[in-house]
Amino acid sequence: MHKLYEHEEIDYPKRRSPIDLDFRYIHRYVIQLAIPDGYKVNNLPKSKSFQNGVWGFSMNYSQQGNMVTLAQEFYNDHLLLQPDQFKAWNEVLEHLFPLYKESICISKK
Repeated sequence: MHKLYEHEEIDYPKRRSPIDLDFRYIHRYVIQLAIPDGYKVNNLPKSKSFQNGVWGFSMNYSQQGNMVTLAQEFYNDHLLLQPDQFKAWNEVLEHLFPLYKESICISKK
């Protein structure tokens, strides 16, 4: 799985200059996992999302038959991230990073 924005925290007490961003981007990533025959999904993480005035994300898990799909979406509506927005940027990351530690559990039927 892609761990996007990992190590992208902003050290906002030290950094004082704005950060350039891609204006109004929406990045979508879809990851699919084929469950082998004779196995079943025991635990599928809950879909979650978070956004604030700076940016946000959504992570949606679904299962259809033997396919598990994770659809990730990251969106931003700013061209320039100002120093007073750095804390809000990090707040989104605080909600995102724990989701990277969740697992899909499968077992034999």
